Amino acid sequence: MVKSSSKNKHGHLKYLQFGPVLAGTSVAPELIKELLERGEKTTVSNVHDLAGHLEKENEFNTDDYVWFIENFKKYFIPYFKKLQKTDDPDYFYGMKAFNRVLLNKLWINYMRQNEYNPPHTHSGSFSFVLYLDVPDAIEDEIRNFKGTGLGPGTISFSHGEEQKGIINNHGVRPLTGDLWMFPATLSHMVPPFRSDVTRISVSGNFYITDHINRNHPLQPGEFLVNQPTGGKDGR
Repeated sequence: MVKSSSKNKHGHLKYLQFGPVLAGTSVAPELIKELLERGEKTTVSNVHDLAGHLEKENEFNTDDYVWFIENFKKYFIPYFKKLQKTDDPDYFYGMKAFNRVLLNKLWINYMRQNEYNPPHTHSGSFSFVLYLDVPDAIEDEIRNFKGTGLGPGTISFSHGEEQKGIINNHGVRPLTGDLWMFPATLSHMVPPFRSDVTRISVSGNFYITDHINRNHPLQPGEFLVNQPTGGKDGR
């Protein structure tokens, strides 16, 4: 809910936006390097559980989940806080307050020439994609693309029906180190690229677990959005 204010000047527009909230940032290079190395050690295929038409998508090991949360929760916590109810009129996304979040799924994608991800959604509450290696050849393809879409190897998010005056889709041209967070049920897709290269990314799904684990110790891959005084906020 947006409250009107007598302080607003006549004729001054106050814009109201609503719908899915996405957030993007860049990740430290040393974390990208280690995640790449950990990904190279994965052996369990995740292909049959995913929507993508990719030959190689592997599940990370349990100890990787723990390491990931310890090093990456600092990127996710501001996004989770932004989504919750607050008295600040500029933060009106209004989700019911939550504190416990579990990384339920974590996998690495090796996308190669002519492979693609059709429109799909994820399980859980929130999802993300982190780009570990985007070859220059894909950037060259995007720059030279003559079509009407965003181009090869981009990621496109869509929500609701297409209508005049309403933006129902948003596209991203990813670079190495980019991290994008979004609601798990938000539809998205990735068109193929033609270059004979491999683009590597990591994806994962988070679940809100307050209603399940409120009175239980944190389990591996679970952390607190708001750290209690003198306590540990994740493991």
